[in-house]
Amino acid sequence: MHARFDDLPLRYLVTVPGGSDDPSLPLVVLIHGRGADMHDLADLAPLLDPAQGARFVFPNAPRPFEAYDGMTFGWTWFDGWPPEQPSLAASRALLLEFVNELTKRHPARALVIGGFSQGAMMALDVGLRLETQPAGIVAMSGGLYDADLPDLKSRAGLPVLIAHGTVDDVVPVNYAYRARALLEDAGVDVTYHEYPMGHQVVAEEAEAVRDFLERVLATNASATA
Repeated sequence: MHARFDDLPLRYLVTVPGGSDDPSLPLVVLIHGRGADMHDLADLAPLLDPAQGARFVFPNAPRPFEAYDGMTFGWTWFDGWPPEQPSLAASRALLLEFVNELTKRHPARALVIGGFSQGAMMALDVGLRLETQPAGIVAMSGGLYDADLPDLKSRAGLPVLIAHGTVDDVVPVNYAYRARALLEDAGVDVTYHEYPMGHQVVAEEAEAVRDFLERVLATNASATA
């Protein structure tokens, strides 16, 4: 696992759990939540690694997270909820640029973008706006900011996995219900899972994410063959 501080617009970690040096490995970009950093989800990579193999990339949010009394703890993609617009717009632009530049450097067979909590919100926000449609989007314990949506109908058929805890007291499960309804109404191919958990990732969820990755990457490979 290597931290990168190159000329891409965000700092990031990259790891290939299977150890392959194939430059065309699928890219899986996983985005951390508020108060965390690029290391937060990195331990999930071996659990999520699909049979096809993948290069996992973990970008670091650009904004220090001010927890209280001027003290900072970790990083954040935007301020407040509903999101404070300038911070959301700035992070959206950075992530779009980051992903676009990343895919130019790594001619991957496919791209999946996902995240946890605030990172899931950014994965949906950015993944639905990418010029080249990703193979899939993964949203764990997040939601969809519905006051500033792109044209969802243009993403009809796009595979999206939404997973959430029924007793999540940080991002309540109704955020997942709302995201699911909006996406399904637009014809997006939503896979939905609930777990009796709080604001966390459990083993069953990691297995569901891995299965989703394997499915969408296999579908993408067949479509581009």
